[in-house]
Amino acid sequence: MRRKRRREMLGCRIEGSLAMPGSSPDPAPKTSATSLVLVQYAHRSDIGEHTVVLLGARRHDRSVIARTVTILFTDVVGSTELAERLGPQADEFRSRHFAALRDSIDEHRGTWVKSTGDGVMAAFAGAADALACAARIQRDVAELSRRHPRHRFGVRVGVSAGDATERDSDYFGTSVIQASRLCDGANGGQVLVAEVVRLLSGSIGMGLNDVGELRLRGLAESVRTYELNWRSDETRSLRVALADDSVLLRKGIAELLEAEGIEVVAQADDAEALLEQLDPSGLDVVVIDVRMPPTYTTEGLDAAVQIRTDHPKIGVLVLSQTMERRAATRLLEMGNRVGYLLKDRVTDPRELSAAIRTIASGGCVIDPEIAAR
Repeated sequence: MRRKRRREMLGCRIEGSLAMPGSSPDPAPKTSATSLVLVQYAHRSDIGEHTVVLLGARRHDRSVIARTVTILFTDVVGSTELAERLGPQADEFRSRHFAALRDSIDEHRGTWVKSTGDGVMAAFAGAADALACAARIQRDVAELSRRHPRHRFGVRVGVSAGDATERDSDYFGTSVIQASRLCDGANGGQVLVAEVVRLLSGSIGMGLNDVGELRLRGLAESVRTYELNWRSDETRSLRVALADDSVLLRKGIAELLEAEGIEVVAQADDAEALLEQLDPSGLDVVVIDVRMPPTYTTEGLDAAVQIRTDHPKIGVLVLSQTMERRAATRLLEMGNRVGYLLKDRVTDPRELSAAIRTIASGGCVIDPEIAAR
């Protein structure tokens, strides 16, 4: 009797359909018992989604995982007008924009969840990484618009964090709705951030301006919101120290960075010399080769770890001729303000300077080839 009464009090979801007590579920494809989950009905929001509380099941669906993540949404503002203006070049432009988004997400240890039409949804394990990625996206768009006025466009971004349910490589939950609605409410060139992201990210070197409580469609409570000031670290020249035993490569990198408005304040040909002349006052990032004299094993990596430990406000970017997963893992375990790139990337001054600015802002950068493995 108790078991029968319990069944009468519960609804059940079968492949996404919700059956209430005394109602007949919509026809659904035949499914195995592993997809049957007992739930308690909570409420229905005005966006047509059901909020449910999992109570248990005879068999668990192993494809469903609950975790805390930071969610980021982007959207191109005025995409229809932009497509009309670009004409036949619109498809090529869209492909390049999405490729740049994917690179930014990969470099900041994020996961591309899905395309949303004119934007993307991405998930990050760290809030600081998500904010640094958002800043990188806006800087890339601003730079492209500056170089190609005919292609000028704006992107809006929304970021929130919290517990979310991961299923079939997608995420569901209040934090997802918040991030999506914040993106909808942003203007071109604006990044709106939920307060929880500010609390999780700590000090990231970029300003977060309080814009007050916002009422978001589909959510009962208002959300304290901040605007990310992604231009804040562009008002002064970044200061960088370089260490590489190749004089030609080191000088080449220095010239590239100075052409991008980044000041190179020190150069060294080995890790020991770098540490001896290191002046932490005003220094933003150290760029160093992973293998340095005298043994060409881990001297560069060891120096990078020591710098991050002794000077938490200084970021480090480690360069490597070949992909060394263990070195990258050891570095990324240090947390924020770190980066690991293959030396092939340094030939593109825009990409190298963007990586340094991201690290200086408190984010992380990882070479896409490493992130893909």
